Amino acid sequence: MTSGSYRWESMKSMPTKRVFASPAVYNGQVYVLGGCDDKGIPLSNFEMYDPSTRKWTKLDDMPTKRAAPGVAVVDNKIVAFGGVAEDQMPLDVVEMYDNDTKKWTSLSSLKEKLLGVSVVVKDKKILVIGGMAVDTNSRDNFCSFDVSKNQWKELPTMPTARYASSSFLIGDKLYVIGGRQGKIPTAAFEVYNISTEKWECLPDIPSKRVFSMYEATDKHIFSIGGLQQPANKGFSDACEVFDLDKKVWKVGQSMPTKRGDFAIGIVGGKVICAGGLGNQGKPLNTVECYDQENDTWTQICDLPTLHCSCAYKTIDGCLHVIGGLSKQGPSGNMEAISFR
Repeated sequence: MTSGSYRWESMKSMPTKRVFASPAVYNGQVYVLGGCDDKGIPLSNFEMYDPSTRKWTKLDDMPTKRAAPGVAVVDNKIVAFGGVAEDQMPLDVVEMYDNDTKKWTSLSSLKEKLLGVSVVVKDKKILVIGGMAVDTNSRDNFCSFDVSKNQWKELPTMPTARYASSSFLIGDKLYVIGGRQGKIPTAAFEVYNISTEKWECLPDIPSKRVFSMYEATDKHIFSIGGLQQPANKGFSDACEVFDLDKKVWKVGQSMPTKRGDFAIGIVGGKVICAGGLGNQGKPLNTVECYDQENDTWTQICDLPTLHCSCAYKTIDGCLHVIGGLSKQGPSGNMEAISFR
């Protein structure tokens, strides 16, 4: 990697302070959907940040209040799936925002009420994975949604039922990693070959944690941090790297700060881990980067403010950290780290 340095830039604060919101990116702009207020009540707020004007705009609220919906973007449309309702139960509601008409439309519902679904987009079809139902049991659901036809299609079920997993589309393969079954983490790691329409079980994540964070390149998948099991063991400094070609895990050097529920992204060719929740029981502003080639960690410039349970997205090589929980409660702060 060429010489340079990391730096944070603070943007204008989001109009609505919130935690457990879901971010989306369309046309270089950041959209933030739903979340919870300081009383833990789900919100319908929908706001957009335009980097060219450095301004936030309040858009029409979602028809349904919800926290942590699955969100996908197809063409000019932003689609929200399920999430947590005002009664703290899962939702089956699917709603679409059209950036041309600036209006929301209700679409065909999920087949049951679900929270913690994972979504990716492939060839303008939205793949919806897993989830937790009203009975608190995880699901092995796997289906595609055609926005243009408002139509669902069932796909081969996952080998492992789970919710709150992370999914990465790399080439023609969909990797699904981690997640939970009830309150228990799963170490399951599976890949779906879109060409052959078959699932394959990969080696389990080396250690089970909840609130661990995942990131991927075209060659590796990273499993970092999280809360150890049982929870009284505290947060983890685990750094585990999966080689997609060799199909093997390597346990890397430990992250300097034990934590979970942080923002993660690839910036300047390295894995950035920012903020999160540590063993002190409060949000952090610590930022560390992992160099996979040399298996080394480096502490870099701190976040300007404290964040955990935040929304985050990497845009044009910059990791944006949005809202989440601060020591004072839900936050509206947004900052971005770049490498120059």
